[in-house]
Amino acid sequence: MAQIDLVAELTADNPGLSRVAIEVFASSLRLYCEAAENIARNGGIVAHPRTGAPLENPYLKVLERHGKLLREQRRIQADRVMALLEMELAPRV
Repeated sequence: MAQIDLVAELTADNPGLSRVAIEVFASSLRLYCEAAENIARNGGIVAHPRTGAPLENPYLKVLERHGKLLREQRRIQADRVMALLEMELAPRV
């Protein structure tokens, strides 16, 4: 996700919004994508690093929390940015 400047892209799509609102949304979006990638790579159940016992992937809570924050920010237009992210994160064939 390092290729897309989320703040610049979101600002272009939302010229009337404050820089703070854009930065908060971009930060939540980065964390949401990072959590989704981790869950896709490691699954919902992972091994505890010391004991090896199965436990819920901690990124599930990050995904849930930032997904909720993103849903609450309905005033931010992000459809184009989400399409760019989907293209960037799509598996390479």
